[in-house]
This record gives sequence, structure tokens and C-alpha cells, in this order.
Amino acid sequence: MNNTVLKFDDELMRRFICDGVLVIHSGMDDALHETIRVKGESVNRSFPDIGGNILPAVSELQQVLDAPPIKGALQSILGEDYMLHPSKMLVPSEPLKPEERNIEMRGDEEGLPQGENSRSFTYWHKDTSGPRGRARYHVPRFVFVYYFPQDTPFEMGPTRVIPGSQYQDHLSKADHAFAYVSDQVRAGTCIIAALDIDHAGMSNLTDQTRYMYKFTFMRTRNPQSPSWDGGAGEWQPPEQKLGGYQHPETWTYMWNWLRGVRPGSTEPAGNIEEHVGNLNIYDQQKRLAAIYSLGAMGEPALDPLVNSLLSVADKDRVDPAYTQQADEKYVPNGDPRVRRWLEGGYIFQDEAFALGCLGEIAVDPLIRLLDNADPWIQMNAAFALGEIGSTADQAIPRLAEMLDGSNSRVVRAVLEAIACIGSNTKAALPALENLLRRDRSSWNDDIKLAFLPGDQIHVSAVQALLLSDIDPAEVEDLMVELLEKPSATVAVPTIALEFLVRHGSDKSMRHAISYLQAHRWDDTKRPDVL
Repeated sequence: MNNTVLKFDDELMRRFICDGVLVIHSGMDDALHETIRVKGESVNRSFPDIGGNILPAVSELQQVLDAPPIKGALQSILGEDYMLHPSKMLVPSEPLKPEERNIEMRGDEEGLPQGENSRSFTYWHKDTSGPRGRARYHVPRFVFVYYFPQDTPFEMGPTRVIPGSQYQDHLSKADHAFAYVSDQVRAGTCIIAALDIDHAGMSNLTDQTRYMYKFTFMRTRNPQSPSWDGGAGEWQPPEQKLGGYQHPETWTYMWNWLRGVRPGSTEPAGNIEEHVGNLNIYDQQKRLAAIYSLGAMGEPALDPLVNSLLSVADKDRVDPAYTQQADEKYVPNGDPRVRRWLEGGYIFQDEAFALGCLGEIAVDPLIRLLDNADPWIQMNAAFALGEIGSTADQAIPRLAEMLDGSNSRVVRAVLEAIACIGSNTKAALPALENLLRRDRSSWNDDIKLAFLPGDQIHVSAVQALLLSDIDPAEVEDLMVELLEKPSATVAVPTIALEFLVRHGSDKSMRHAISYLQAHRWDDTKRPDVL
């Protein structure tokens, strides 16, 4: 097999920017996919909750993830130094009982029935990555790979998506009409999708279990130049796309961001008041146009955006009252369309997205907003600084001071900002070390979820170091310590291991190998007794 990585051309990248989804075959032999299907069947029978251990249990999956078309897609979107995220799983969809299969599926339905023991969710939704969630981004910092080891026709229920919905903060019934179900899912197919795209499972109307492996990949560096085969020219729409949306301002920004280009003021400073009035509204077309039009106006848009953000201060957006529903989920009281803190995926104010687009001119005003008394304003300012990237590195000392605060939600937002800036991280190193050595139970909340806020803080802190420009020698001992220290979530040692493998000395590599020897899964057993 030719091992040359197959990167995107401009047309494929433009389609991904618009749709947030591409269907790509891995190009591997059918025998490999059948082996993976059989092993997955055994795992599903014996270890249905295997979770992130699916890769060592079915080690042949790595061949698919390393296949030239898949590796090329990931490098094109996330850069050549992307990382496999700790979140990975096997998602079976069991057949409906024969008497239940007399239904007609279109692909746009909400909440289709599932066979018993299925782990596919059939309501339209956006995923989060845990243990306690993260901010939702428009720029591609994460992608999903959905891999199907068997032919998966429509009636077996491949994963469906709403192309282009990765930029939206909600769905309406009108969006369901844009649902896409691929008719090209033969064994070995991967669906590459933006992490924040709306997606859902389907009913399985066949006699066979549908197996799908779900992997998350993450960017570890902000783009400095195009990472696909192209990117020399200005944005233009693709020749074809799947979605029904038109977001030219958004797409232009994404194209430039992925090329490492900050074009400065490119739009006349007109209709500022109208655009500001369209921020955070229900109409997705208008709000996205407002974000990226204001973000392209430069200096004239700065003060109006800051003032608009300050208008939501002191409205209890960070600590809303929750109600526990019958399914034990916690839902905030009040209008669900109002921007506020949410466990799982939290969406910041549109003003913060636009301020992030403005770049360096917004850095000083945003640093001043970090001193605002309202934690929601602080968190939005931190998010915007993270969106600006490395040119916001002068904010790191102030952000580091905030890591000593008592509000765990602010700490989480600040950690994400430090990771996204990715520069001058040494100024935050003492604070990051303190967080990583602090007991997870130091942070608590009134919501009884599986993980404490401290678990996410630990994950975000070690991730900030992985994504940083810090000298590896300065944190090598810390990473070894995290690798050997018990953790409530596998993400902490996994990210520490990734750091050591990428940057470690001979001594640290020995620690990494020792860790892997102790945690290796024996994948030589017969599938029927796995």
C-alpha cells in the first residue's frame, strides 16, 4: 500500500469549512475491516462499557487511523501535530425487533426508536468532550472520526449530520430539512466531522448489529500556514456542498484562520449598530453575519462590542438555578436561548467571538475586562483572548493570577484561554503546577455529576501545557509525576504521556514505556474469548 499521506486540496477544505463533514474511505483491505468488526462484536458482548479502552482491545483500529486518506484529512484540518484525544468509544446500534421495523425513515426525524442495548442517541445534539465539558468553538480545534467496519446502508442507520450546523448555537425544526445521511458507507468508511456539528443516530431495520467506532482528535498548535495542499488564494465557495446555509463572512474567517492569516480590517465600518443588535439573536444567519462582519471592521467595532458585552453584566449568567429532570439531567431554569454557563458545552456571547476576530487591537481592552466583577464577563474576555491566539500572550500573567480564584468555572474558562493562546505559558507555569497538584475535591458544586469540577481543571491544566511553547525540560518531571499519580480521569495521564512521547528525554521515555507496559491490553486472544 502507498503510505503517502493524502491531504486535502482547496475544494475539499472549502467543503469542510462550509459543511463540517466529509465522507472518506480509508482505503484499507476488506479483511482488516472484517477483523475489526468481529473483535468489536466480541467486545460489545463481553465489555459493553469498554469506553476509551477500545483501541488497545482492537489494536487494528490504529491501522485505519493511520491510513493515508484519514491521516491526510486530520493533518489538513488540525495540523501535522494533531493528537488523538482520550475520548474514544464503540457505538453499537442494535436491530429493532422484527415487529417494530415497519417504519419509514427519511433521515431528518427526531428521536427514532432504538434496539435494546443500543448506545446510539437518535435525537439531534452536539457532543461535548469531558469529563465536565468545554467551550464551543467555531474554529476547528477538534474533529470526530466515525469509522464503520461493515457496509452500513441507510436501513442499518449510519450516523447522520446537519451539514453547516457546527457554527450554530441551536437547531430549529427548519434545520432538520438539511439532514444528510451518506449513501456511501461501505466497510472502511470514515465520516470526518466537526466536533460541534449536530448529529444523531438512526433506527437499525436490519438483522445485524451496526458497529461504529468514534474517535476525537484535537489540534495542538494554532495554524501558522495552510496544512493542506493549497491555501494560496482568497476564499471562494466550493463547487459543491451539502448544507443549505449561507455564511460567507464566517467561511471567509475560517479560511483565513486555517491559513494562519489575520487580514486586518477588510470590511467598511458601516451598520455597526445594526450588527451589534443582531448578536445573540435566534436568527442564525443574521447573528453569524454580525459576528464576522464586526470582526472584520477593526478599530471602529471595538468599543461597541465591549459595551455590548458589558450590557449583560450582573445578570447571573454563571450560576443559574437548575432543575433535575426525570432522566436525572440538570437543565437551567429560564429561557434556554439565553447565553449562560452550562455544564457540557458552554457557548459564550457573540461579542466574545467578534472580539476574538479583531485580533491584537482587542487585547488591552479584554485584559481590562478580566477585572470586571461579573464572572461571566471575565469568562467571555478570557475566551476572546484565547481566540486571538499567540498575539494575546501579554495577557498570560493576568490570566495566571485568575487561576488562584475560588470560582471553578472561571478557572476552567481561563485554562482554556491559556491553552488556545499557546504562547508565553511559562508566565503561568507556577499556577498550572499548583492546580495540577491540588486535590480534585478542592472544587465542588451542588450538581451531582460523575466528575468534580476539579477533574476538568486537572485535564485543562495539563492540556494547556501540552499546547504551550514552554521548554519541555521545565515540565518533564511534572509530566512523569502526573503519569504515575492516580487520577479520576484517564485524560490526565494520557495527555502527560503524549507530552513525554513528543518531547521527553531518554529518562522520561523510560517512564512512558514503563507506563505503557503496565497498561497494555493483550490483543492476541481469540475474538470469541476476548
